[in-house]
Amino acid sequence: MKFRGQEEHRNWVLDALAQLGHFIESDPDFHGDRAHQKRSIGYQHRIIEDAKYRVVFLGAFNVGKSTAINAFLGGAYLPMDVEECTSRLTFIQRGAEMSLRVQLSEPVQDEELDALSRVYREIPASIEVADSGKRLTVRYESDRPEGMQRSLEPLITVLADERFPYLATLRGKVDELNLQVLSSVLEDDIVIVDTPGVHSISETRQEITYGVIEHSHLVLDFVDSGFAGNIHDLNFIKRIISCRGRHVFFVLNKADRLETDEIDPRLSRGPAWSLLQAFRRHGIPEDSEVFFFSGYRALKAQQLALGHISLEDVLADNRISLPSGIAERLKDSEDPVRDLSGYLMGQSRLPYLRERLFDYLLNENKAGAVLETAARFIWEHSGIFLAALENEINLAKDPARFDELRANREALNKRLDGIHRDAEGVLARYDARTHGGIVEGKTHPGYGEEFKAFLEEDNIQKSVVAPVLQWLRVDGHLKEARGNKFKTLSIQIEHEVDTFVSAATAALNSTIEANEKETGDAIAMQLGQVQALRRQMTEMGAFDAVILIDASTARGYMAFGVGGGTFGLVAGAIVGSVVPGIGTGIGAGLGGLLGAIGGFLARLAWSDEKWIRRLEPSIRENIMNMLLKGGKDRDGKPAAPIVEIVETHLLQRAATYRTMVQDEVKQAISAVQHECDNLLSREAQIRRERDTILARLQPKLELLRTLREKAEQVIVALAPPNPLA
Repeated sequence: MKFRGQEEHRNWVLDALAQLGHFIESDPDFHGDRAHQKRSIGYQHRIIEDAKYRVVFLGAFNVGKSTAINAFLGGAYLPMDVEECTSRLTFIQRGAEMSLRVQLSEPVQDEELDALSRVYREIPASIEVADSGKRLTVRYESDRPEGMQRSLEPLITVLADERFPYLATLRGKVDELNLQVLSSVLEDDIVIVDTPGVHSISETRQEITYGVIEHSHLVLDFVDSGFAGNIHDLNFIKRIISCRGRHVFFVLNKADRLETDEIDPRLSRGPAWSLLQAFRRHGIPEDSEVFFFSGYRALKAQQLALGHISLEDVLADNRISLPSGIAERLKDSEDPVRDLSGYLMGQSRLPYLRERLFDYLLNENKAGAVLETAARFIWEHSGIFLAALENEINLAKDPARFDELRANREALNKRLDGIHRDAEGVLARYDARTHGGIVEGKTHPGYGEEFKAFLEEDNIQKSVVAPVLQWLRVDGHLKEARGNKFKTLSIQIEHEVDTFVSAATAALNSTIEANEKETGDAIAMQLGQVQALRRQMTEMGAFDAVILIDASTARGYMAFGVGGGTFGLVAGAIVGSVVPGIGTGIGAGLGGLLGAIGGFLARLAWSDEKWIRRLEPSIRENIMNMLLKGGKDRDGKPAAPIVEIVETHLLQRAATYRTMVQDEVKQAISAVQHECDNLLSREAQIRRERDTILARLQPKLELLRTLREKAEQVIVALAPPNPLA
């Protein structure tokens, strides 16, 4: 399946950005700020150029994630036993040839390269070194998936330390893996992102959350169907779902081990029902989509169809137990390979999951919003460049307008000064909302104080301490915690603190987004007036007229460039619903907790309730320290309290947003003033070269008009029915 509609728009957007880039970089008739416009167009180009659909695969260690990815690829490209808890990410996409690119944190040493080359001679595969030794590219003599699997085994598998000890230093340098596969099953538009196995809140998880999921289109979270109600990743998943609305498919893998009546996609019984109950306990939306899946059967079905394994191999596989009726039918089949492959594929439920995945990517994900923003950028900037050329043409056609422009320059600057004052007023109101102040008679506490209001002791007791104590009272958790020196208790405290802080920041985020939207809408109106003045620069009496900008038209000025970024995209990327660095605060003080309760361990004759009563003060103290006072991280280094981390982050967000908007207003006003002064300084040249200028500029006018009209058509297609609303 090819995403033809968006692919066509994407190709046009890239081409249009290239044309605008060429115009501002090398055309002598562009007289604006080349560096500023080049950064803005370059940023738009970068985010569109590699606009493949990124599908992130998540899951705990040994959940069958690698087998599932191989099933999606149609061959055993990845080892099925992947190293647990690494920080390595793997990006997989379809390519013209099968290759592996290994990104290293430090240059490869000669002895490391020699050792790896000796291993790869048995595959066989060759290695190319680039980027000062920090990137290795592996190319294969055969296109069979097993070659890539064997080349990955020395780098990422659990047994690598035992089987390839001489590659230990090289393994420690591996940062990222990029796989190009020839699979006809994988679409050109899709990049599969394989992530490390996740278990608890850690730096690894944060790296995944902030670095990869933020820029993905869909997350597939794989859950072992045998343990659907007991997974420990749900707080993490809850944060992902709230991370800028990221959508998650929950995949109950290893469904081939379930009885038929346990497979219930309606979530009314079996593992699906257990997962739903876990959702409810953790406040995860109950409309989350759940799929049953057998990666093993899907992979075997494709390997059989491609001739990578034989019919006899499948029939002898103890993990594939065929019903007697199916076995009898195979004996009478004209093409048993085809029929068995089809049966296993149907049992795997891969076709349904793949179809739903494609449907979501094509029709429901927000990738179109990126293209729409770029189209708005093209619409606005082609209009700005068009206005500048039209002003020059108007002056060339009627040189008498130079006198009018000269006389009106003071009025123009006065109007621009008024717009600047109005914009500063908008930002002053924004400051009052973010730092605390009064706006239109209403007092705003500011982001920091609003967050602190969530951290009252009674609220912490109710929302964090009480759930931890309740957890200790059920399902034998206290006994389990005592058995492992209370490590599971510390993990549960981390979960509850994470849930509490996530809920608080999510509630506050709605206020932040409302403030930014109100400020952005007001600033867009001011920028619309700046652009209207630019268009009216050579019109008689234009600067004395009141400029009214329609709200729907003003929205188009939200796609302006800011220091190489764009208003809408940069604002959204400053902060998702999660706070960078918070993982250091979560967990600070837990070492003290474990030490404080260590003295209890000799008194195992206590009743469970007495244990809990004795633990409660230590639990409460450590949670309060974690949230309000800080402590030490797992390495013994001082860790700031969560309240300080969040407050600092919120104020940094506000400052970044304010600076971004303020700089853009200044740049827009400066551009109009510069254009006016530039036209007046070139008066003699324009009068003298009148006919030449008209002939030279007319084709450029037509090009920019065409770009602007096409951009509006793309906007309509991506965001019907109101093109600029």
